[in-house]
Amino acid sequence: MKTKKYDVLNTETGRLDPTIYSDEEIYKEEMEKIFGRAWLLIGHESLIEKPGDFFHTYMGEQPVILSRDKTGAINAMLNICRHRGARVVRTDDGSCKSFVCPYHAWTYGLDGKLEWVPGEEELYDGTIDRAEMGLKKARVATYAGLIFATWDHDAPSLEDYLGDARWYLDLEFNRSAKGTKAFGPHKWVIPINWKTAVDNCSDWYHVPYSHASAANALTRIMGAPRMTSDVLWKKKGRAAFVNGHQVCFFRLPDDSFDGNPYGMDSTEENHAEAIERLGELRGDGVMLGTHSLFPNTVLGFRIVIPRGPNETEFWHFSHTNAADTPEKQREVALEHAAQNGAGGHFESDDIDNWNQVSQSGKYAGAREIGQYINMGIGNTTTDDVFPGQLSDRFVSEQNHRFFYSRWQEFMNADSWDDIPLDPMKANFEGTASMDG
Repeated sequence: MKTKKYDVLNTETGRLDPTIYSDEEIYKEEMEKIFGRAWLLIGHESLIEKPGDFFHTYMGEQPVILSRDKTGAINAMLNICRHRGARVVRTDDGSCKSFVCPYHAWTYGLDGKLEWVPGEEELYDGTIDRAEMGLKKARVATYAGLIFATWDHDAPSLEDYLGDARWYLDLEFNRSAKGTKAFGPHKWVIPINWKTAVDNCSDWYHVPYSHASAANALTRIMGAPRMTSDVLWKKKGRAAFVNGHQVCFFRLPDDSFDGNPYGMDSTEENHAEAIERLGELRGDGVMLGTHSLFPNTVLGFRIVIPRGPNETEFWHFSHTNAADTPEKQREVALEHAAQNGAGGHFESDDIDNWNQVSQSGKYAGAREIGQYINMGIGNTTTDDVFPGQLSDRFVSEQNHRFFYSRWQEFMNADSWDDIPLDPMKANFEGTASMDG
């Protein structure tokens, strides 16, 4: 039997070892075994709409050029020149015919192939093998306009990686055949371990306390009941977990979401299309709440970029229905930024909490006593309607435990052969697909 290097979570008691938040060696291994292996969200097709468009992004700590080449294909390439290791692209985004390294002008095509080297014949005597000296490429796949990439060419397909989590993600990203449009990103760096922001996505236990002011202001504007613990504990929702991905969802109608009669859709026409694409239950009876994709995506379209054990860069994109008017898109983008942008009402509350949790791993006493995420132990279930491992109530720490169990699976694995994937069982009613 293979010996586990990491055994940081006691699934019977919920005790978690906080050393994983602050240890430099653990962090280095995460960059290899998680961010070097998993499918990572790196962008959106609307950011590179035309051939020649590019967007600079990251896969873990590694800089990446996301481009659309002359054929319309999407490429993700390590932004490191094959000559001396300088960054080839040094701007956030743009449009060009080729990528020219500013150091010695080695020139690469939009697909990463090496096209020209100064003095190739005169100085190198024709010895450079262009076919072998292109930019290092990642494997790329898309889901409903979202662009994912992995460095591991033996990884399972993106469809298998997302699994039945897509049943829930469709509620946000696949409601319209016209897709979604991304705006941003807003960027900021905060002194936290990357995992604290991701595991928090299923944490509704803190909302009536940490977010009391912001939540009460929001519900007052919506004309809904105050977000007290009594209201939250009784919500008609559950937490679901699939392949490392966390979801919280609500059953509709829900009187705490009063206001827009079309739920997540801005018009009656859009709402009718959502029912056609997703079926009656998903189109009209379920609302996606907070969610994350393992390992680097939270709350819809926000990318978590590790910068060290206790530093994380956040990229916040607003995404809207591409069929909406520019005025509606602007309204939604501003609303997203006001709630969860760098100075958002909710974000400012969360940052301090995440920092405190991250710092706890530095203290001998904290490591000795551990943390406890034991709410709802023994109450996980499954059913024939909602896919994944399900909590028996809305407020639960089930997904926290599953998240760190998934973390352990990646960290203890030698390859993808050692990482299990849940079989797909969901009923994907409607016309929506991986392609949108």
